[in-house]
Amino acid sequence: MSALETVPPPAAADGADGADDAVLRTTDLTVEVSTEHGWVTIVDGVDLTVGRNEIVGLVGESGSGKTVTSLSVMGLLPKNARISRGTVDVMGSRISALKERQLADVRGVKAAMIFQEPRRCLNPAFTVGDQVAESLRRHRGWSRKRAMQHTVELFELVEIPDAARRVRQYPHEFSGGMCQRVMLAMALACDPMLLIADEPTTALDVTVQRQVLELIRRLQGELGLGVLLITHDLGVVAEMCDRVAVMYAGQVVEQGAADALFHDPSHPYTSALLQSMLEPTRRGEPLGFIPGVVPPPHEFPPTCRFQARCAHAVDEQCRRPVALRELSAHHLSRCERAGEIDLPGVTP
Repeated sequence: MSALETVPPPAAADGADGADDAVLRTTDLTVEVSTEHGWVTIVDGVDLTVGRNEIVGLVGESGSGKTVTSLSVMGLLPKNARISRGTVDVMGSRISALKERQLADVRGVKAAMIFQEPRRCLNPAFTVGDQVAESLRRHRGWSRKRAMQHTVELFELVEIPDAARRVRQYPHEFSGGMCQRVMLAMALACDPMLLIADEPTTALDVTVQRQVLELIRRLQGELGLGVLLITHDLGVVAEMCDRVAVMYAGQVVEQGAADALFHDPSHPYTSALLQSMLEPTRRGEPLGFIPGVVPPPHEFPPTCRFQARCAHAVDEQCRRPVALRELSAHHLSRCERAGEIDLPGVTP
């Protein structure tokens, strides 16, 4: 094996166009964290695929495991967390088997990530141009002059006006939306094929949110990126995503094409999330909600994890572990009653 452990070329992404290769594939990804209760599983058996030229949404409430899943893909888990089972493959590299120094050669080159609150990700002591150019100098071995010239081009790509001047400015001279554009330029500097966007618009104004999302979608189309979009906003998912994976209590509970999942959900949790969306067509109707909260990881039950909050739970069927099963082509659900209960969806 070379320094970057390789795996066979990825097959076509599940649910994606058969001509598109998978840029990300997690198989049975399981993550544990060390707590006062011992080693506790917080992400459990996640199978996820992102293909070239597609956007896959990863949705769920806070505490469902979305961000931990993305940090696992990038090899950015905190020191008290570990991948205890499963694999993560990014563009032919088995991320889950690499050491930190090897991971540094993958981040930014094969996969890149942008976060919420972009201003906190930028160093206030350096110009934004120097921070973007640093990645080019590190991975490409370019001179400072050549890296800065390309940084100006990247700023133009992400629609930062007056790019040649603004590369010399500091983070405090940028708005939140412009800081996120800088982070996008940094993420795309070395031409990765996988972009992970973790709640990229949470800290932004509504109008700026739309601009950033439209920019991500444009860049995804122009560059042929695979994008994993992590969000709790189903409106964003409806507008942006080709496929969706819904997480609850560390597990994927439903996965499928975005249109099908919105129109005809097969898991009660997915349906309940959809009913909690604000929709103009439901003016005057009470807003849906899900009683209770996501249990802490050390209290995850061995049975259906949504049972305690589910209006459709039946003891004899739901009081046992539930596997993720295929209901139709590329539509998976982790519900014993899937197919026998009529769950309302929405029109995205």
